[in-house]
Amino acid sequence: MNNKTVLITGANGFVGARLCEILAERSYRVRALVRKSSDLFRLSGVNVTLAYGELGDFSSMVGAVDDVDIVIHAAGRIKAPNLAQYMEANKKGTRNLLAAIREAAPKLERFVYVSSLAAGGPGLNAKPVTESDPPRPVTPYGASKLAGEKETLAQAGKLPVTIVRPPAVYGPGDTQVLGFFRTVCWHIKPYFGTPNALLRLVYVDDLVEGLLLAAQKKEALGEVFYIADDKNYTWLELETIIAREAKVWAVPVRIPKWFVRSVAAVSELAYKPTGKTPAMNRHKAEDFLQANWSCSVAKAQRMLGYRCRFPFEKGAAITIAAYREKGWL
Repeated sequence: MNNKTVLITGANGFVGARLCEILAERSYRVRALVRKSSDLFRLSGVNVTLAYGELGDFSSMVGAVDDVDIVIHAAGRIKAPNLAQYMEANKKGTRNLLAAIREAAPKLERFVYVSSLAAGGPGLNAKPVTESDPPRPVTPYGASKLAGEKETLAQAGKLPVTIVRPPAVYGPGDTQVLGFFRTVCWHIKPYFGTPNALLRLVYVDDLVEGLLLAAQKKEALGEVFYIADDKNYTWLELETIIAREAKVWAVPVRIPKWFVRSVAAVSELAYKPTGKTPAMNRHKAEDFLQANWSCSVAKAQRMLGYRCRFPFEKGAAITIAAYREKGWL
């Protein structure tokens, strides 16, 4: 692949920037799709060609995808006040990008849509969700990512498409899970609802390798894959690992469901005059309170040869060291 031109959408985000960095290190020709207003600090020093555009602007998409070989669509809206705004970005934006590809990228070899475990929804009982399970998203974000998947699969007869559903992604430089690490370093191990709730995460470099496998393997055409850690964890197991690697003590604290929902409601009221969506909102609260956010990577192992290289013990240690180097912990 390293003589190919790869377009990364959402290139200034955490996952997109790491994709650009790794591809550039391996001598790929990397085209980074960003807005003109985007903060490009994550791409500082990375050998990429910037393509300015927005998913809602078809002409800018045509220019961005012109004659590319691979597109990895990592852009998407992760926070919005309502379903309509999620759909505008994650469904309609994906449809617009695919239309531009049909017009301007005749030699396209693969389109990889970076979806989310939220599109598949939580597992039932203690069983990890698989790609063959009927999707059941529980939040507007999950519903919009599933809608983006449907837009992608609708082009399967015309374009070489693949879908990857990661769970929560973490690693050096990420700010979405920083609060989770900080809370443990403040000597608190919170768990939400039940101590036995299951989660699965993915270290950013494992996700990047999974995406590149999805972009290369012919077996991936028209398929959906979960890319994640090899094992499930409970909240307390994750937090015990963080405490051990950070060399801090921390005590378990149960956070009742009613309290999580109340904080979310109050946050939304406080943010309403600003027109912004708080990090903790009703949709995020429902995410936290699910009993089983686990998924199986067996299909990716079997069909792509995917292997997790950074189980949480290893990934957490690297992440903690990077956070401390930045003065974030």
